[in-house]
Amino acid sequence: MFTYRYRELAVALDKKGEVRSALAKTLRVNPEEIFNLEVERFSLDSRRKGDLRWSYNVVFDLKRKVRATGNNARGLIESKREIKSLDAEPGKSTVPMATHVDIIGAGPSGLWAALHLLRKGFSVDIYEQGKQVEERFRDIRRFFVDRKFNAHSNVLFGEGGAGAFSDGKLNTRSRNLFSETVLKDMVEFGVDESVVTFAKPHIGTDKLVLMLRKLRAEIVRLGGRINFSTCLEDIEIKDGRITAIKLGDTLGVAGSHWQPCEALVLAVGHSARDVYELLHARGVALESKAFAMGVRVEHPQTLINKRQLGNVDTNLTGAAEYFLATPTLNKTSSAYSFCMCPGGVLVPCASEPGTLATNGMSYSRRNGAFANGAIAVPITAGAEGFEIPSSGSLFGGLDLQRKIERDAYDAGGKVYTAPAQTIKSFLAHREDKTLPKSTYPCGLVQSNLWDWMDKTICKSLAEGFQNFDRKIPGFIEQGLIVAPETRTSSPLRIPRNNETLESINTKGLFVLGEGAGYAGGIVTSAADGVRLAHFAKKSS
Repeated sequence: MFTYRYRELAVALDKKGEVRSALAKTLRVNPEEIFNLEVERFSLDSRRKGDLRWSYNVVFDLKRKVRATGNNARGLIESKREIKSLDAEPGKSTVPMATHVDIIGAGPSGLWAALHLLRKGFSVDIYEQGKQVEERFRDIRRFFVDRKFNAHSNVLFGEGGAGAFSDGKLNTRSRNLFSETVLKDMVEFGVDESVVTFAKPHIGTDKLVLMLRKLRAEIVRLGGRINFSTCLEDIEIKDGRITAIKLGDTLGVAGSHWQPCEALVLAVGHSARDVYELLHARGVALESKAFAMGVRVEHPQTLINKRQLGNVDTNLTGAAEYFLATPTLNKTSSAYSFCMCPGGVLVPCASEPGTLATNGMSYSRRNGAFANGAIAVPITAGAEGFEIPSSGSLFGGLDLQRKIERDAYDAGGKVYTAPAQTIKSFLAHREDKTLPKSTYPCGLVQSNLWDWMDKTICKSLAEGFQNFDRKIPGFIEQGLIVAPETRTSSPLRIPRNNETLESINTKGLFVLGEGAGYAGGIVTSAADGVRLAHFAKKSS
């Protein structure tokens, strides 16, 4: 038996999944001669608009050798099968950890750390300031109607973290055994198995909610305890080591209490600003890091489909995406698209009263009439050069986020209506007389963003829009800005030991995910949790 790989096997758009017959035709063999066929990765090849096809990387066995001759066999490579298993991967080091672990945050990194620590025999308690995802969903819908903000149960906080109410993209630049494990876990919890092999997998908020319920049930079945509506209020550190934590009831019923703690996992997400302030007050090492801010832009999905894919049936391909980037301001800055949501909707995602920020989300079918995406501008560590009084300080980036969010809240009328402007009017520095339709659920108000947003950000956005219109004609003419987009990532990092994931100056404090400044997205955050558990060893 001979093992081969084939790279970029072309499959017709309407023949998705019919890999064996396409491979047999390409190699000029009978389909019955192909054994143990496995898809390693597949994607949509849209390099030639109007002539799209699926592209598969596969591994398979043949009983006889075949020659890699001619154009039809240019992707054929004789190979060996790779064993991909986290269980077979030896640990680079073992990390001693107390038998009982307390985890703060039930987002991807916290949930996957809990799942895999429990599978290794640890005792685990998760503390989440928000609610179960079903209750959280109801709170969010209620907020869209009555505008009464719940600081603990919203688009950012609650079971599943910010990723539960997002586009649900699962692609990551760093595919490894930890991220592969996360995707396989998701399949175990009911997600379509294509997420393991599709180059740009996507779930959608509706499917994420169902998956989270099954993940929660498995954690409980393994003996884990998930304590909702419970927040971290304080920590005790003695001789450079975590010794106790103070927990509070966010419903205001049970009050607060201290309890001993030997191993604390912080998996709080990038918007838990109170936790950063607490850590700083208790002497835990923090540092500024680069991040990005900007706006959300919305376009008719039909425009994006036509410009990106040509005249094709999007029932076969799915709604089109875009990925845009350009240097601006004499190449000292840049603007780029981030978290693009095909067929999605806009949502408010504030985490503090009196502030306003926006985000995008989508459902599994991505069949909405509008596309939206963040257009972001990089912000240097400490936010030097931007319009904030404390520019250059440790909390300079956080201060800049807050300033823009408060100004947006004021510009929107202080009822979570979002300030908006067509891209065309933004470039002309004028307020619109009327605004086009939008998916933003709390309403829009005409606003000239140049009057209240940071001017450096505005200038970079303006140059970026002009460049993007050359790549996607109509980007300016049909584009609507809904502002601001401030939560692309954290402006702070909690420095950690690269091997143990432990704070560099506080023993027993393990920091994970986007809130620690070491991940970006659902899969990489969850993979951080898997990595911690993989190297963890019960201390004697």
